[in-house]
Amino acid sequence: MSGGENNRSLAGLWNRARRVLPGGVRPETDGGGAVHPSRTLRAFLHTMAESPSPVIVDLGPVIGSNVGFLGSHLACKLYPEDLYADLDQPFARVDGDALGGVLAVKLGQEPGSVDGILAWDVFDYAERGEAAALAGRLASLLRPGGLMMALFTTGPRHEAASRRYVIVDADHLRHRPAPGARWARKVWPLRDIEVLLAPLEVIQSHLLVHHQREMLLRRPIGPGKDG
Repeated sequence: MSGGENNRSLAGLWNRARRVLPGGVRPETDGGGAVHPSRTLRAFLHTMAESPSPVIVDLGPVIGSNVGFLGSHLACKLYPEDLYADLDQPFARVDGDALGGVLAVKLGQEPGSVDGILAWDVFDYAERGEAAALAGRLASLLRPGGLMMALFTTGPRHEAASRRYVIVDADHLRHRPAPGARWARKVWPLRDIEVLLAPLEVIQSHLLVHHQREMLLRRPIGPGKDG
């Protein structure tokens, strides 16, 4: 992608963000929150850089510095699809009801067309049925060899707030709290994560001191493993 095309792509993203955010407000600001090391982000970025214009789906809200960082480092086609806003409605659905319709609209990319997915900790906020529906959709979107970066809490969190993840650099993320009605409601054991996200295979898994598991998963290339 040329510099001019990249600028137009980013401008289109900002225009889209202004249209879809409630009340036409600006995308979220990037200040506040503790900075923690990331053990998988650099590997994710390195693999994405192997493509001249990778397609990346970001399951968090539009964050200006993340858009700028990914655009300048990868010249990527970025789809920010804020699923926190949909999961943050504990009385709107029960165990996955109606989530399929949301996923069909927000995650409408063609199967096998996505190079990378930034899932952040969205699975922590999902009921088991919701998580299964989301995992199946994400696995179908990834091309063979495509990657998903995901975070999972390793201890119960009871605050009525979710987190937003701001890319500081290739090795650090800022964890910024954001108010919400639904809190992280599940601690996923490693084996449950592997079952949930199959057929994706775990290529990195790190237990971090700030009570999080950080994982990098890949859709297998070989037909014998995928499915």
